[in-house]
Amino acid sequence: MVVKYEFFKKNPALMVIISAVLWGSYGSFVTAITGLGMSQNALVFIRMLITSLGVLLMILIGDRRQLRIHKKDIWLFIANGICSIVFFSLCYTAAINETKIATAAALLYTAPAIVMVLSAILFGEKLSLKKSICIFMSIAGCALVSGLLSGSGSALTTRGLLLGLGAGLGYALYSIFSRLILNRGYSVYTNIFYTFVVASAVFFVLSVPDFRAQNISSTPVNAILLAILCGIFTGFGSYVLYTSGMKKMETSRAAQLATIEPVTAAILGTVLFGQQLSLSEFIGIALVVLAVVLMNK
Repeated sequence: MVVKYEFFKKNPALMVIISAVLWGSYGSFVTAITGLGMSQNALVFIRMLITSLGVLLMILIGDRRQLRIHKKDIWLFIANGICSIVFFSLCYTAAINETKIATAAALLYTAPAIVMVLSAILFGEKLSLKKSICIFMSIAGCALVSGLLSGSGSALTTRGLLLGLGAGLGYALYSIFSRLILNRGYSVYTNIFYTFVVASAVFFVLSVPDFRAQNISSTPVNAILLAILCGIFTGFGSYVLYTSGMKKMETSRAAQLATIEPVTAAILGTVLFGQQLSLSEFIGIALVVLAVVLMNK
């Protein structure tokens, strides 16, 4: 186990890529769980809560001093919870139901370009030619995966477009706020715990109507079990891996490597729900993978 952990510590890019693969399964979880009758807000609350509890357990087992934060920094955790996680989750979950899984995931990945610009302004990260080319390839690939450039994405509505772009902005802000928090000396676990505590509190308020006795009793056990698995894999596991990997590389590079997510989402959407991929979508997947490989080098 120690050897495996050390391997991950020495390969932050792999941590980010695995986190993106886990995130890519989120759309499939949403489609399956909401199809079984659970509301979007209830699902997101369970995901946020499991993430918070999982990280809290790791802190209690490891170093409890990681629970300490300065009063002057509280606003950062609140901003990260609301402006990134809550805003992103609301937009992305709604976008998945408004469009295809692959389309929502593709629109989400306007985020690397946003992260690249903000990272250059806030953290002085270089806007290299290689990085710019890789991000352009990723965005073009994501657009092809979604069908936006081939005309097969005609089902995309204005509302779906705005929701997808909103999800991209929220995702980008998680990378930015997390970098600000990590730069102040806080651990990965401290960042995730307080960020998700804030997000959990917001979604608890939003999902109160869904937790009435009659609603809970009518929710299939399968939906509840899937929601728990969703929280473990696409919440706790993915955010720990992504934030840990991001800590050891440029913020913009981590965001670009994570563009493997829409590829995962597209493949799972095809395998699990019969959402067929066209030739242009396959080309888009190849572009995203190539861009990830180039950025990793």
